Amino acid sequence: MASTMTDKILALAGTELKLVFRNRTVAVSSVLVPIALGLFWAFSLGGSDPRGWTLVIALQLAVTLGMGIYVTATQTVVARRHNLVLKRMRTSGISDTGLLGATVAPSVVLGIGQLVIFAVINAVFGAPLPSSPVPLVLALLAGLALMVAAALATTVVTPSPERAQVTTLPLVFVVLGAAVALLMLPLEGWWQALVALPGAGIGQLVRLAFAPGGEAGGLLPTLLAAFTVLAWAVLFGWFARRRFRWDPRS
Repeated sequence: MASTMTDKILALAGTELKLVFRNRTVAVSSVLVPIALGLFWAFSLGGSDPRGWTLVIALQLAVTLGMGIYVTATQTVVARRHNLVLKRMRTSGISDTGLLGATVAPSVVLGIGQLVIFAVINAVFGAPLPSSPVPLVLALLAGLALMVAAALATTVVTPSPERAQVTTLPLVFVVLGAAVALLMLPLEGWWQALVALPGAGIGQLVRLAFAPGGEAGGLLPTLLAAFTVLAWAVLFGWFARRRFRWDPRS
């Protein structure tokens, strides 16, 4: 029985992945644009300064999570709800969690694929290896949790797939801005409030991953940065669980 359920979920996820590639708007805005931006940043900001590469990698990770995963997942879920696909699939025997997981899984797969491409690009341009890979892995995992939860929460206020381009913009800008701000601004005075913004922990984790030995500050800063990201993921997940709608919004 469990094997049959898993097969259904995997089949649905595979179908969703094909549909994403067939949608030219999504393919361009959520796949090609982030890759182009990541390539531009690597070329223009990389160089031989490790601090420049820290900024590049934070930008690449933030744009992949924001545009490649968050926007795509929001559009996909809203589109399937708008076309009554989600409502019909609830009678297929797949659990609600499995159904939503299969719907957003292609966005996650595409995002990870983009990050692999960025890793190759960065290696070609001479990016340094992280001095501590654990914060970088945590940035990815916590960021994935944040963006998937945020996507499901954003569907609550998104009436149509077309409007997803508008309703997702605020969080995309906040995540990008917060992730970069922690790398460029002195965390003194009121600037410290930026740490509480969604995505700020992602930039902080990238900085810790590439900090020279002895400057990372130990395990506590890593855990605190990951906590800020996961706290937002829990908040968005709670909101989505309470307010998610299976019927199309009018």
